[in-house]
Amino acid sequence: MNVSYTILVIDDEPVMRDSCYQILSRKGCDVWLSENGRQGLSQLRERQFDAVILDLKMPGISGFDILKIIQTDYPETIAIVITGYPTIETAVEAMKLGARDFIPKPFTPNMLRTVLSRALQARRNENDQSRTGRGCSAAGIDTIVGASPVMKELKRFIIKAARTECSVLITGETGTGKELVARALHYYSPRRNNNFITVDSGGLVDTLIESELFGHEKGSFTGAITNRIGRFEIAHKGTLFFDEIANMSLQIQSKLLRVLQEHEITPVGGQKLIAVDVRIIAATNTNLEQEIKRGMFRKDLYYRINVIPIHLPPLRERREDIPLLADYFLTKFLKNKKVKAPVRITESAVESMMNYSWPGNVRELEHLMNRAVMLCDDDKVDPFRVSGNFGTDAPCGFSVNHQAHQLHEIEREHIIEMLKLYGHNKSLIARMLGIDRKTLRNKMKRYEISDNTVHLSEKRKDL
Repeated sequence: MNVSYTILVIDDEPVMRDSCYQILSRKGCDVWLSENGRQGLSQLRERQFDAVILDLKMPGISGFDILKIIQTDYPETIAIVITGYPTIETAVEAMKLGARDFIPKPFTPNMLRTVLSRALQARRNENDQSRTGRGCSAAGIDTIVGASPVMKELKRFIIKAARTECSVLITGETGTGKELVARALHYYSPRRNNNFITVDSGGLVDTLIESELFGHEKGSFTGAITNRIGRFEIAHKGTLFFDEIANMSLQIQSKLLRVLQEHEITPVGGQKLIAVDVRIIAATNTNLEQEIKRGMFRKDLYYRINVIPIHLPPLRERREDIPLLADYFLTKFLKNKKVKAPVRITESAVESMMNYSWPGNVRELEHLMNRAVMLCDDDKVDPFRVSGNFGTDAPCGFSVNHQAHQLHEIEREHIIEMLKLYGHNKSLIARMLGIDRKTLRNKMKRYEISDNTVHLSEKRKDL
């Protein structure tokens, strides 16, 4: 966690409170502690928290009661549950009350940091999504902004596909809104009253992702200090969303295929078979058919998950939606800034946006509008005037007259300009482009961009 967050820990055990404080404060978080539910609610009223880590079983006001209040009164605050009594029933109930994740006690420092970091990243990637354990309230078609013919047809198809039990594969470039579509599919499905669970397919090593998916028995491997409930069990009767499934190793692909065929799992280190009933939705920005040819993705798994394909067009292919999206994000971020005066996007900015290629798609537009609103000091917003280069009409010095160039050339130059402007801070650049650091690293490798590339480019300008 490279960004400072404000975290509230509510637990009646002093040792647990101190442990959470030590683990998170060392990573730069501003950590507040409460020894009971009443004190925790008082602190929630006094200041804004990015996340609350709370025990379920406490004297007086229980963790379940606090979850209900957070869900109703503080929907922007992430809730993560820790408990010494991990059961399927408590996990499911906590998720239904809005908990983002569930950690059994005792846990390792890395487990707490990983779960919290993943939850905060997921919240940053959401567009006005208030995570609820009972699927996706506020996750209907209206959250998918667009009035172009292709988007109207897409919305109609989503509702049709949602009513089936078939697996869905969502494809599209990074930042096109694949998770929004997955949540909408769940929202309109017969499973909407049960859990919608997300799995970051490339975020963990094989041993950890097995534990995440299937759970594990105490003592099954180093660090398995208690039983853990897997995501398949928590998603029982609901939906399991595999984000960027192409990042999953062949070993895990094989085990996932078996679960899809048999509808049962075995926890790591366990012997008992557990029946599971989940609908699978997967997403990827990679061409899986090419990955199959390369031997990096199983053909039989591909056919299992690609029963209903949905492809999301990049923003450059639906330019008529750009002003609509810009207004949507303007309204959203003005609300966060608590500005009451009328604010509008300048005409020159709209023209520039219409001509820009948007390699980061809708997510890049969202981040650009967020930055513009936070930095604007009058009633006119020009996102490109706060991009770091005030002498151009497009982000990072791009000329809007780029039609003659190939898209990959534009994207390559865009990344190089970002590296120049932001001092090679790749984490910051990835966030501003609306992609993760791994995707940025892959793009730099594909386009043969290195620090030397940027330095040579700068030298040529000096000459």
